[in-house]
Amino acid sequence: MNARLFLGLLVTLSTWVALEATEPSAQSSKLRIEILDQPDVSDLRNIKLHFRIVDETGNPPADLPDEELTIYEDGQPVKRFRPRELRKAPMAAVLAIDTSGSMVRHEKMTKAKQAANRFFDKLDPKTPCGLILFHHQAYEIKGLALDKSQLRSLVAGANAKGGTAYFDAIHEALQLLAADTERRERAIVLMTDGRDVNSNRTLKDIIKEAKEKKVQVFTLGLGEPGRNEAVRTLLVLDRSGSMREGNKFVCLKRAASRFVEMMPPEAAETAIIAFDHFIPKLNPDPPSRDKQKLLGIINGLTIGGGTALYDALYDAVETLNATRHLPAERGSIRKTVVCLTDGMDTDSHKYRETDVIRLAQRSEIKVHMLGLGDGRELNEPVMQKIAKETGGEYFHVIQPDELTDIFEDLSISIHDDGIDEASLKKLAAETGGRYYHIQNADELALNFESVAAYIQSSYPVTFASKRDFHDGTTRGIVIKFGDIAVSQSGYRTHGLITPRSNYVLYLGLLAGILLLLWIPARLRRLTRGLRPAA
Repeated sequence: MNARLFLGLLVTLSTWVALEATEPSAQSSKLRIEILDQPDVSDLRNIKLHFRIVDETGNPPADLPDEELTIYEDGQPVKRFRPRELRKAPMAAVLAIDTSGSMVRHEKMTKAKQAANRFFDKLDPKTPCGLILFHHQAYEIKGLALDKSQLRSLVAGANAKGGTAYFDAIHEALQLLAADTERRERAIVLMTDGRDVNSNRTLKDIIKEAKEKKVQVFTLGLGEPGRNEAVRTLLVLDRSGSMREGNKFVCLKRAASRFVEMMPPEAAETAIIAFDHFIPKLNPDPPSRDKQKLLGIINGLTIGGGTALYDALYDAVETLNATRHLPAERGSIRKTVVCLTDGMDTDSHKYRETDVIRLAQRSEIKVHMLGLGDGRELNEPVMQKIAKETGGEYFHVIQPDELTDIFEDLSISIHDDGIDEASLKKLAAETGGRYYHIQNADELALNFESVAAYIQSSYPVTFASKRDFHDGTTRGIVIKFGDIAVSQSGYRTHGLITPRSNYVLYLGLLAGILLLLWIPARLRRLTRGLRPAA
């Protein structure tokens, strides 16, 4: 047995003995103690510890029983106090609200605004709060303030549009909290109804940053969990001569570029087919995540001749279907075609709309159709049929300037299939926060109130160690709340173990080291004794 293992066993034994001595009765255990972080042991005469007392639903109780709280270190009581002596830790919070395009459905935006006001109402007047409103970027950033009136105004004026970038929003919230020079607990409360499809930062980046800044992140996921599948899209873009009219081609490039910019960096791939009367014989480059490459292809498009819509669509579906053998890091892949045209088919010679529909159905590929211009130039019944029978959508766009908004909405619809519950849970768990799953927007206000109460319910407590010197040992901590609840933690000191640390432990470790030195020598002697004589 080596010295470290021996030390670990002794610490485990001492903590077990302390727990046995302080175990609450099962009948009265309706409350529990949550120790929030590792104790601050920079000064062993003034060790700092934070904890919460919550009920069986995980929420702070309205009142605490007048039972004695006792802190034990290695089984020895080091502090006793009553709940009435506790004072809640000062807190600073930032509320980050998703205002992406999907929030417009089912009155989610309206309910989120009401819930945000309930959150502000529930905060203590002495708790400063900041605000981040975000879609595909954080566009409203308000620093910590005690007066919540400006925050309420910003929330009231929010409109749902665009994508989702909550990792970037959390980064901005962390900067607001980092600027706070007061010594207080810090929390970010994030509400979203989708997965992050637009952030420059990753989940790993944000968790690391939050842990470094000692900020808890509480996440609220609104709606059904998504499958988080990879998505492959093929953009089929009309470059026929009629696209010269007005600013149609400029708006097409701008909208297609926006679609590419909003692609989730790790979960989406896109390829591009531009058509007129001629369909390229060679397939386009394989679907790519390289946004700069895709933007370069779009910017390099030029205007050509006629319109071979059905041939282009068939080639697109066939090309996308041929990519099924390409690996996908997330397992299954959803495949989609997005086609924009400003006119009727005049030049297809190989395929009809029925051929396109059959191939798309067989390949399980949705086809979204966008018709640009007034109804006279479009064969809307056929375009609607292609979209409907393949599981896609048809959009009639009269003004070219509307294309960007339509492509943004399509990107949200294609890439965001629900909340990324795994990421939201991990973000909360690894930063010391909590995750709340909210099925219905009507439940938002109640959950926002619960979060506000929870983040303001931590208690700081200090105590002096009975061994107020660093001696290299690990020490167990137990908090006991009468016969109601008990919790355990621990900390490790730096330095060397000496007779002053723990005489019995020191002698035990010394004996262990001597034993480790003796065993190899004994084995060598035995081995020599077993060798055959020459």
